[in-house]
This record gives sequence, structure tokens and C-alpha cells, in this order.
Amino acid sequence: MLIEFYGQNFGCFRDEFRLSMLASDIDPDSDRGILEVRINGDDQPLRLLRAAAIYGPNASGKSTVIRAAAALRFLISNSAKLNSDASLAPHEPFGLGKSDEVVRLGLKAVVDGDVYDYQVQFNKASIVFERLAQLNVQEGVEDLLCRQGQSVSGKWLENAQFALISKDFRPNVLLLSLADQFVPSLAKDKAVAFRQLLRASNETSWPWQFQAGRTAARRAQKDESFRHWLLARLQSADLGIADLTLAQEDKTVTVAELDDSDEVVLRSGIELKHHGGQGHFSIPWHLESAGTRRLIELAPMFFDLRNLIQPLTRFMDELHESLHPTLFQAIIREFNCQTPMENVRGQLIFTTHETLLMDAEAKEAILRRDQVYLTEKASDGAAKLYSVAEFKERNNHNMRRRYLQGRYGALPAVATLS
Repeated sequence: MLIEFYGQNFGCFRDEFRLSMLASDIDPDSDRGILEVRINGDDQPLRLLRAAAIYGPNASGKSTVIRAAAALRFLISNSAKLNSDASLAPHEPFGLGKSDEVVRLGLKAVVDGDVYDYQVQFNKASIVFERLAQLNVQEGVEDLLCRQGQSVSGKWLENAQFALISKDFRPNVLLLSLADQFVPSLAKDKAVAFRQLLRASNETSWPWQFQAGRTAARRAQKDESFRHWLLARLQSADLGIADLTLAQEDKTVTVAELDDSDEVVLRSGIELKHHGGQGHFSIPWHLESAGTRRLIELAPMFFDLRNLIQPLTRFMDELHESLHPTLFQAIIREFNCQTPMENVRGQLIFTTHETLLMDAEAKEAILRRDQVYLTEKASDGAAKLYSVAEFKERNNHNMRRRYLQGRYGALPAVATLS
């Protein structure tokens, strides 16, 4: 599970940012929003957050956090496949700085009961620093690999195969990625786990929207338990849906939003049957409402957060998009507040503008105070990320009211036009 995601000099973040999933002691007697993870050598489980929501004005850095997670995952997944002269595409230094400056990204995570801290620093052409450290309860911090440029140290050098790899490697490749490929006994569990904890999505283009049901359709065809789970949630969402069937063939249609000559192949595979006065009737997938398509597109993720064996952390941009506020509240409440702790298999980090998630006394709101993060830009264009838990206040205040009153900052200053 993810403990912390951090970075520096990425996108609009010039200075260091840290998003901690470590639960604070603001509500120690409640399991709302909490999951517990056992740590080897420690009698007490680690209390982590199930979810974190990022609020703030437009262009204040919310989506940048999602891109940063995607950037680190890309490097872990793909750097071993790059050509020797390929540039590192995720290099996105602070926009008002120098284009060759070093970006730093990293995470702390629990993998099979052990705690790891993995950090990468890179420019456009090469990895300049890479460190994987194990944080042991008894022994303290131990470097498994530490790489400064092309110089490597750490415990993994005791492995003959890794020692051979570390003598000559491309400057634009992560050693973790190479070890995952060539010495899986050392690295595979860590590399796979880190990729699972950095699953990011911010797709909003029209082809994705019209084919949003493909993943859900494939899952429903293979997994009857998912099909029943999905149907139950569609029926409870007041969408007028009576049943769902799985189409056997793709359909090619002309979409009204496009030019008449343009067609798109709809591969959702899901056909919904709606209640009607004369019985049930079907609506073509591309004519379903954006909210219905959005709900189906999100379904596999929320199912996995409760059912995957491998721990998962999903970073999602604009999670509330196209969903009614009441429905969105119900979705987050089910995962964050109503799902028994033993059934939680993952974490959710998302950006949103829907403030109803914090509308109640802080001790009773859907989100805890330490689950609410805010982004704000200074006058010099640099963004900062901070938690509402940093404000020392009583747990009976209404977070939404105080946020909209400007007590936490991170509100747009809209000018009056004459």
C-alpha cells in the first residue's frame, strides 16, 4: 500500500510536495477512511488512508499530482525498453525554470510487509540519481541500491547478476527496471508493486468517452461476480436500468458530435435495458448519458479496490465528472465509510471540485480532514500542496463551510468584469 507520494520541480511544483496517506490521530477511535497494514517486525499495524481528495482552483496543480504519478510509473515500466539515445518523456520541470533542471519523484510504500522508499532524479537525457531503501523496524534504513550517475552501491550488489548489470548500463534507464527484467528474484515484487501503486488516469478525449465501457464489458464477460456487482450499482443509481446484456459484435456508427463523414467503432460490449411504459427497451451505447457511461467506466476500478489480491492505488483526475453530486457522494461514501476494513484492497487519490464530500462536522463528513488536500499557486506561479489536517482546529467544524469561507485558502479569486 502507498504511504506517501512526493516530488519536486515537476510541472507547476517548484518546491517539494508530499501527499501522505499515513492517517493522523485526529479521529483515533474511528475506522472511517482507514485501512490497516501489517509491518514485519512491528506489533502494531500501520494505519493508512483509503482515499485522498485534492481540491483547489483551476490551474493550481491538482492534475499535476496525477501526471507526476503517471510519470514515475512510466519510468519504472518503460525505461528498460528505450533506445540508448531516447529522451525521458516524463521530464517536465517547473515551467518557469530551466528546461534542463532535475526533476525528483518518489514514493514510500509497503510491499509484502516491508516498507520501501524509492526515489528518482532525472533530466531530459538521463537518470542522475536513483535510490531504493528498505526501512526496517529493527535495523533501520538499508540501501538496496543507490545510484549516482553511473556509480552504484547498495546491498543488491551482493547479487552477481545485478553486479554485472551495474557495471555498464544506459544513462536513461532505471536500475530497478533493469533488475525487474534481468534479476526478477531481486526486483520483480518491488517493481510490480510500485507500478500498481501509481496507476494514474486523466483521459478526457472523446474517443475514450465513447469507448469507456470496453474494460467493464470485458470484465463482465469473464467475471460473473463483477457483472452482478455492476448491475446492482446501476440499478441503485436511479438511472432507470433494468438489466444489462453483453453485445457480441462491435458497432460502427456516426457520432453527432463529429463531422458526418467521421465514424467511430464502439467496442463497449455492454447494452443496457431501461424501464419503459411498454416494457424494457435498449439504448445504443453512444446515446447513453455521459453520467451512465462514466459510472460504468469507473466500475472496474471500484470493484478492484475491494477485490484485487495485489494492492492497488489509483490516481484519478476529475473523478466527479458527469456524475450527479448525490450519486458521487454515495460512491465515495460506500468505499471510504461503509466498506469493512478487511475488505479494502486499495487506495484512491483523486482531484475534484465537489465540496459536498466534506459537508458535515469534520468527525462525520465522508472525508476526514487528513484526507482533504488543497493546491494553491503563489504570485510567482509556484504551486503548493497541503492538507486540511495542518490547520489545528476542532473536529466538530464544518469543513465545507470553512473551505468556502476561505479559511484554508485554495479558492479562486474571480475578478469582476465591467
